[in-house]
Amino acid sequence: MSKQKHPMISVVIQTRETPFMILKRCIQSIREQTYENIEILLLDSNEKDSPYKTAILAETDVLTDIIHLEIPEKKEFVKGKNAVLDTYHGDYLTFLSAQDIMPPQRIEKIMETFQENTSYFSIYTDMKAQQNNILESTDYELLSNEFAYLSQLVFHRDCFQCTGNFDPDLIAHCDDDLWFRIRSLKLANHLPAKECIISVCPDTYHNYSALEAAIGYRQLGIKYDSIFRKKKTDRKELYQKIAEEYKKAHMFHRYLQFKIKSLF
Repeated sequence: MSKQKHPMISVVIQTRETPFMILKRCIQSIREQTYENIEILLLDSNEKDSPYKTAILAETDVLTDIIHLEIPEKKEFVKGKNAVLDTYHGDYLTFLSAQDIMPPQRIEKIMETFQENTSYFSIYTDMKAQQNNILESTDYELLSNEFAYLSQLVFHRDCFQCTGNFDPDLIAHCDDDLWFRIRSLKLANHLPAKECIISVCPDTYHNYSALEAAIGYRQLGIKYDSIFRKKKTDRKELYQKIAEEYKKAHMFHRYLQFKIKSLF
């Protein structure tokens, strides 16, 4: 991967049924970044006649210089995300939910790290989970250095040549699927700097039912069967996740089936 002085990074905002005030807050957190070479794309997944769509189209001044992709879609926006991979122009890429916000130095610090480590394909940062639809910080934020949300990741363009695109055949967990590929290929690099911590809203991710979540995990188990056969700990953890989702879905016979599997 070549080293450039100020390479472009594309920041994608995924939005569906988000009040415009909160979407505007996300856009502002990008515009306030200390790093200057940023391209912003708005992945607008609202339905054509949605009031949220109407609000976006009415605020032309806020959307100045933003690439607007209109792809109505629910759940994990897989079709839209793959459309982004065919559209963005940056050397680097990151995805945000419209309710996420970044501290001002986040992108600058990440880009400095990429420039210092030219073999890096992706970087993930720590995150703090926030309350739904909040406009100010609260005491309910939960800090974590584990990967949980797509917005923690920043990709070099070459990363997707190794991992491929988002999988449209999965019922759920397409973000987890991409993370699994990145981790399996040893392409993930952790940047724990406090200036890079991203605030995420958990309620805007994983928008599927417990049954869909269980089926999605089972799909991942089949897709990566050869890997899970070799990694007993990961296999048991997957079975535990499947069991818990079936429990939430009140399918107790399936819960017991996978709970037992998770023990052996």
